[in-house]
Amino acid sequence: MDEHIVNWLNNSDFEFDTDESEDEVDDSDIDPDYFPNQQPNEEQNTWNCDNDGIENDVDENVQLIADEFEDDVNVNTPSNEITWGPVTGNLNTITYNPLNLDVGINPDIIDCMEDCAPIDFYALFFDENVLDFLVSETNRYAHQIINSRRLSKCSRLKKWTPIDRTEMRNFLGLIVWMGLVNMPNLRDYWRTDFLYKTRVPEVMSRNRFELILGMFHCGNNEMIEYGRLNKVQHLVDMLVANFNKWYIPEDKVCIDESVVPFIGRLVFRQYLKNKKHRYGIKIFKLCSKDFYTLRYNIYAGKEVIRETDVSYKIVLKLMEPYLNFGRTLYTDNWYSSVKLAEKLNQENTHLVGTLRANRKNNPENVVKKKLKKGEVIASQSNYNVVILKWRDKRDILLITTKHSDQIIEIQKRDTIIKKPLVVEDYNTGKSYIDRSDQMSSYSSPLKKTIKWYKKVAFDILLSTATVNALSLFKSVTKNKSITITTFKEEIIKQLLYKPNVPQPISPGLKHLLVTTQKKRMCKPCYAQKSENLGRLEAQNKTRKVFTHCEGCKQQMCRDCFIKKHKNVL
Repeated sequence: MDEHIVNWLNNSDFEFDTDESEDEVDDSDIDPDYFPNQQPNEEQNTWNCDNDGIENDVDENVQLIADEFEDDVNVNTPSNEITWGPVTGNLNTITYNPLNLDVGINPDIIDCMEDCAPIDFYALFFDENVLDFLVSETNRYAHQIINSRRLSKCSRLKKWTPIDRTEMRNFLGLIVWMGLVNMPNLRDYWRTDFLYKTRVPEVMSRNRFELILGMFHCGNNEMIEYGRLNKVQHLVDMLVANFNKWYIPEDKVCIDESVVPFIGRLVFRQYLKNKKHRYGIKIFKLCSKDFYTLRYNIYAGKEVIRETDVSYKIVLKLMEPYLNFGRTLYTDNWYSSVKLAEKLNQENTHLVGTLRANRKNNPENVVKKKLKKGEVIASQSNYNVVILKWRDKRDILLITTKHSDQIIEIQKRDTIIKKPLVVEDYNTGKSYIDRSDQMSSYSSPLKKTIKWYKKVAFDILLSTATVNALSLFKSVTKNKSITITTFKEEIIKQLLYKPNVPQPISPGLKHLLVTTQKKRMCKPCYAQKSENLGRLEAQNKTRKVFTHCEGCKQQMCRDCFIKKHKNVL
């Protein structure tokens, strides 16, 4: 009987599914049979800067409605054999900005916003299009809920009235303010006890705030365009377009992942053990200097058919608009590989990053070499990729297409430290996204909610956009001393403005036209001409004046001042 069963199994097409759980690291570029200098179960001695690539498995039987990483990304790599040899220093001569195009902050901002307030910089991202979109989708969702449900006699939804621009601004202002002022419970913000009493009820009642919070929406449920991300992706696209409109990255950019904390039920919720918030929604971000975020990509789960590893594909997706410009990309060991370095070389882009020892195509003589503290070993491939190992407190393995194995001396307090140039350059470039996350963490407006899309919407709208606005504000106005808390306070004061209602803020400066010593372009005139004629034509035709509005903090001619403030004169 046993022989009969064995023969039946051997001759059948049935296959046992032995792959019950995949590796936590979703990366097909790892060589599973490679364990340098040790047995497979021993702990590696190579320093991995970041183990954020650990993920929860997502059921592959679930058909993804939307493929987060489009198939149009070209993932072809050189097919020739890779050989390794000594470092010659003759690396790729990639020229940065060969056409000498404008980079950095948009000249429109530099020309007209030198004296502007924080709210003006925040309005570059939270513009009228974004505001109208939120108002429209919130009213649409409330209308759908009211028409689809059988409301009880005392239902609060029966008191719903369409929200307008002013009320949406007040609502978002309260959300940011609640991040600055923490109270035990949401309803405590409206308590009349002297320990809790505030002037919030003068802006919006508690019932109205809770009703808007319940109806807040940023996607059309009746039109599925983005699959799993349909509830938030359109808002993300609008804000990312504004991020890229006002700033073009210079020579250094950095990619890493952040986490929007969320502990509710969600198919693409991730677990990252090295993050402060271990459970949440993974966000891939591309940042440049001064903690400015350029791209914001939500990870919505694994693909059903994996043509290539996620770490490789997400880099090409985020970097797509910035390739062939001579920039340098900084990544941690979850993204870096020889294959990625060769691909970016084809796209005239440098790669600098830490590297995992078990990546494919790594030179064994470098990875297996045992070093003493301060020693360095490096190898260069026939594709001009350098892999370097340096022993500090532990082994550090790096990959670069920009540096050789040059050692530099750095003065640190009373001692001189020797380290490879690539290590110092990596520490500088990788700090961009760390500073961005640090600034976003201060007085975060994120609160507990069972709706994941509200967390993501508030994160990019009220945290990321605010940090970007602060970055531009410091660079344009030269005010380096302002803190993120003070910057948020100034934004909140303007968002909470409500006509004909006593303001919960101290009155600001009156709108007075004063004379300044410096002659600058009238901002309203420039904005109108720039929209009609273009930026270059507006710079030539906009007149410069000595007059300045103290209330608006803008250079303004007499005609524009009268036109804008005729109701307060």
